[in-house]
Formats: sequence, C-alpha cells, structure tokens
Amino acid sequence: MIGAHYPQAWVRHYQHRDYASTDPVHRAAFLQSAPYRWHDIIGLSKAERRLLDEAREAGLPAGLSIPLHQSDGSILLFNLSGSLHSVNDAINSRLAYLISAQFHFELHRLALMPSRRGAHLLTSRQLECLTWVARGKTSSEIGEILGRSHYTVDYHIKEAMEALNIRSRTAAAVHATVQGIIKP
Repeated sequence: MIGAHYPQAWVRHYQHRDYASTDPVHRAAFLQSAPYRWHDIIGLSKAERRLLDEAREAGLPAGLSIPLHQSDGSILLFNLSGSLHSVNDAINSRLAYLISAQFHFELHRLALMPSRRGAHLLTSRQLECLTWVARGKTSSEIGEILGRSHYTVDYHIKEAMEALNIRSRTAAAVHATVQGIIKP
C-alpha cells in the first residue's frame, strides 16, 4: 500500500482481523483486467459479504477498484471509496481510470530514474520513518511504533525529503521504495 485515506479505525480493524486474505476486492483483482465496483463483485462468500458490510459501517459505503497488471505477474490495485452515487457515476469512473494509469506511468518513470542521492545520505531513523510512511502510517502512528513524538517523526521525514530533494512524504516513500533504499 502506498497511500490510503481510509478511516484509521477501519484500517486497524482490517489488519487485526487479517482481512487481506478474505477481501473480495483483492480476489476480484486477479479475475478482472478492467475497473470494477465493489458492489458488482459476484460469488461472495459469507465472510466476504461480512467484510464489505463492516467496511460500509466503518465509512466506506462503496468503492471502485482498478487493477494494474504488471509484466512480472504482480498487480497494483488502485482503490477509491465514496458514495454509491459517485462510484456509479460514469465520468468519475473514467477519471479514476485515468488517474490510476497516470499513477502507474509515474511509478514506472520513477523506477527508471537514476538515484540522485542514495541511502548513504539518510540516517537510520529517516529510513525507518520512510518505511512506515510507505506502509501507510501517519506520523502519530509512526511515533507510537518508535516511541517518539509525532513532531520528531515529522522532523525525520522532512529531513529525508530534503536529502532526496522531494517535496512530498508520499513521493519520498515511493522514490525510496523504487530505488531500493527501503523495503516496505
């Protein structure tokens, strides 16, 4: 996961229950090559229905997923959540597909860029913080994990961004991952 804005309570619940292995949205990505809406997934088991019901109750009423199949057999899954109306809107679906394609192209562009600055410019704490950013954690969550304040975490992330000459924490985490500096 590169970035998510799902409710934190849902993310904790999802991880605690190990829903990644039960998630019908993930299963459908292996069967679909085109964008799909979560409510259109067929053949749901009882556990999969429960997961989607719990997601709705947690503030994810509907969703649209765009699977991006890679040449190595892996799949990047671009998920968007919103109201049922926004997910069913044809223009929103087309825009989501374009955004996911642009994201995919940008990720590959970053992979081909030679690293201007390597891991030797980052401290171990900066590398650790970027790794947690790449895993979708907030500064407060990273602070809890590392036993530091979120201000300290923000400081290390800011310093890492400056060292990499990148202006966004997410872009810094993506860059560090693509360059093999961190392994989320």
